[in-house]
Amino acid sequence: MARFLAVANRKGGVGKSTIAVMLAHASAAWARKRVLVVDLDTQCNASLMLIGGEGWDKARRTGRTISDYFFDRFEKVAEDESHYVASHIGDVAHPRGSQGRVSLLPGSLMLEDVQGELYLRQAKRGTDPDAVAVEVRGRMKRLIRQFGHDFDYVILEFPPGLSFAALAALDLADQVVVPFRPDYVSQFALDRVALLIERVETGEQLADIPFADRRYICLPNYVTNKGRERLLIDQIALDHPLLEARVPLLDSVARAFDWEETKKTMAEKYGDALPHLRRLHDEVFGAATWLAKAG
Repeated sequence: MARFLAVANRKGGVGKSTIAVMLAHASAAWARKRVLVVDLDTQCNASLMLIGGEGWDKARRTGRTISDYFFDRFEKVAEDESHYVASHIGDVAHPRGSQGRVSLLPGSLMLEDVQGELYLRQAKRGTDPDAVAVEVRGRMKRLIRQFGHDFDYVILEFPPGLSFAALAALDLADQVVVPFRPDYVSQFALDRVALLIERVETGEQLADIPFADRRYICLPNYVTNKGRERLLIDQIALDHPLLEARVPLLDSVARAFDWEETKKTMAEKYGDALPHLRRLHDEVFGAATWLAKAG
């Protein structure tokens, strides 16, 4: 069974899609893992990074996106899910004979509409609204879990909002990486998402949970090493567990957003960001902590 890793933050523009795709490429290329990226964001950025605009449009036209999967299989959880998965994708070449690969459950602009329709379908049975919400969320969780049989890692890339699918995936995640920009708005956003991840209601309840027992760990992203940023990161470290890795603001990271048909090496793809990605990968996937918790 796969390990489920979420990349989440309720704030947009913090690099969730980029981090999710970088980790997918790294674990497939370096650790030779079978990795699935599940794109839960209606902006579909992770999908565009992995299969390009034409590839995403083809998935949309042929009914092979996450919204199609939820709609078609909502009451047929046991059905084969491989029809909806784009396999062996991304623009990073893997060593010959390697078992490592990146696959994708493409995102959809229609995901929120489909979730609303599924909710209304269930609500027509006359049950309590809260019970309907729990039922929809539970079924989506089971549908996402189905992918765990065919992959080593499932990386769940989150939208900023709290949809049924996002909450279901958050329940399923063994660990959550929370990228953030070192600014004051992100500091508040981390406080909010931490409560959600740890299923507590107040900061006092969160503080009672030791860092080592929390399901999430935070990643400073787009770092420029200004004094104000360092101070904010130090302040955040008092309240939230932080990765030692830092992802700086680099043109090479921004360029990596663009998918190209020609396969590249990891060095060609990520340039001077490569050592930062290596540290991030080794810390997230090399540490035994979340793997032990999940097991």
